[in-house]
Amino acid sequence: MQLLNSEALFDILIDQKVLTAKQRQFITLEKGKQRQKLLRSVDRGSEVDKNYPDMVEIITAFNLKIPGNDDRILDEETIMRAVAREKKLPFKKLDPLELDMDVATKTIPRNFAIRQLILPFGMENGILEVVVYHPDCQAVLSDIEQANQVKIKPYLATKSDIKRIISEFFGFQKSISAAEGLFGISAGSGAIDIGNLERYVKISSSKEITSSDQHIKTAVNHIFHYALEQRASDIHIEPKRDICMVRFRIDGALHTIYNLPKAVHSAIISRIKFLSRLDIAEKRRPQDGRIKIGSKGDKDVEIRVSTIPVAFGEKVVMRILDSSMMFQKIENLGFSKRDMGVYNSFVHSPHGIILVTGPTGSGKSTTLYSTLKEIATPERNIVTVEDPIEMVHEEFNQIAVQPLIDVTFSTILRNILRQDPDIIMIGEIRDHETANYAVQAAMTGHLVFSTLHTNDAVSSIARLRDLGLQPFMIASTLLGCMAQRLVRNICLDCAEQFEMKNEDLFKMGFPVSNTGNVNLNRGKGCRECRGTGYRGRCGVFEIFPLSSQIKKMVGDEAHTLEMSQVAIREGMTTLREDAWSKVKSGITTYEEALRVTSV
Repeated sequence: MQLLNSEALFDILIDQKVLTAKQRQFITLEKGKQRQKLLRSVDRGSEVDKNYPDMVEIITAFNLKIPGNDDRILDEETIMRAVAREKKLPFKKLDPLELDMDVATKTIPRNFAIRQLILPFGMENGILEVVVYHPDCQAVLSDIEQANQVKIKPYLATKSDIKRIISEFFGFQKSISAAEGLFGISAGSGAIDIGNLERYVKISSSKEITSSDQHIKTAVNHIFHYALEQRASDIHIEPKRDICMVRFRIDGALHTIYNLPKAVHSAIISRIKFLSRLDIAEKRRPQDGRIKIGSKGDKDVEIRVSTIPVAFGEKVVMRILDSSMMFQKIENLGFSKRDMGVYNSFVHSPHGIILVTGPTGSGKSTTLYSTLKEIATPERNIVTVEDPIEMVHEEFNQIAVQPLIDVTFSTILRNILRQDPDIIMIGEIRDHETANYAVQAAMTGHLVFSTLHTNDAVSSIARLRDLGLQPFMIASTLLGCMAQRLVRNICLDCAEQFEMKNEDLFKMGFPVSNTGNVNLNRGKGCRECRGTGYRGRCGVFEIFPLSSQIKKMVGDEAHTLEMSQVAIREGMTTLREDAWSKVKSGITTYEEALRVTSV
């Protein structure tokens, strides 16, 4: 009998101090009833779920507390870690981003993996790494070694992890392989399109894979579902010479997810273009579109799609716009107490211009949308002019810029005051005409929000001058400017303290004394953060209000450095100082603070 379905499992759990003798006695008396209950809940139509409920599933179904720890429930992972320690096997928490799909799906057949609950996941120095559920499966491992002529290093994993990966990987791979092979297309037959560089054609009667093929639909749906599950903000589908690469941006960093056969690239791109109502036949020009998809919990997610021709074909980048992320409480964005007060004074002013600055991906849109959502009422008419509309929201009247038909920021703003707006949001001030209309709107009693691309808040004054605005107009209409960046948060599951010399931090430009030591936080790296030490992001801000003294300096065309010094004396916190306060609070690391605030 297998260990995980025998009384010997109880002995191991008691020896490892995750179960008591009293709990064992209770389970022994009740396990028959629990097994029947579990059997009734099994999905009989699922191939992966036909395994008879074993002792691990029965024990976890009771939701018992771990001895000496009132907060933790005895779950499947705790049990399998205890078994791994007893059997001196390494435990593996499966992270799909770390696994090699080709190794997982092409080493052993799917039915064999399901039946034996075993999954190869990588090759290291010629040794095949395999996760198993049953620790006593040496005969099965020997068969795999013999069949593949390779040494095996086994790891222990939970049944739920193995089943999930088998379902996801084999299901996705099956769709891709079926699409690739459906019409006899391979890398060496038919037309190999390598985009703008060259085109190599072999005369063949092979048909092309189409975007309407069911396997392609399944593959694209899987990519969307997987991106949402992994909290991705962007999906990149990139053509290379021999492969189609799929990458996700998670917490600001790109991760390679799949390397797919080049033969399916065109069909995947066509499917995405079809869903986003783009011209499938147009492959020479960039195109923009959007898709709305339903995800778990009846929550709709918008996806902004951008296609562009690159060396080896068409590349697609999809920005995932989750309303729960785009519309947040202002106080949850990361403002300090002082900055929160100043920003609130801006947004509750009757008229004037508020500028948010920062590079692409610094969270400007989230800040603006969250602000507009907070101040939206039935008594206010909020009009936005965007290129493109990022998140559709029914409380705003949103206008999309369309340069092809001469619907630009300036042409819209020329007529926007006839729409009786109370609050206007301009996606970006790019030229003199747009800047001039924004000033006119503010001077006629409207509150105007917009963005600029500058390194810090005070530099917005110089940028507006460069766009041709008169200094007196800037001084009379601008309420204030806010620069922002995003830093990655330290993962709470693996946070640890360490000591650092103030002298080293002082040399890096942090506002500390030149002597002594300070305790800081960092993430060690764990399965929750995929070994990065970071999980989630928060804002770092520099808010520059135009006081009466600074307005006079703007009118006198003073240098931005002088205005910055005055603003700091009046209480302005710079980006570096705000980042340092978040480092001291244990929210982020000094490396992240340096990364986003370096000049």
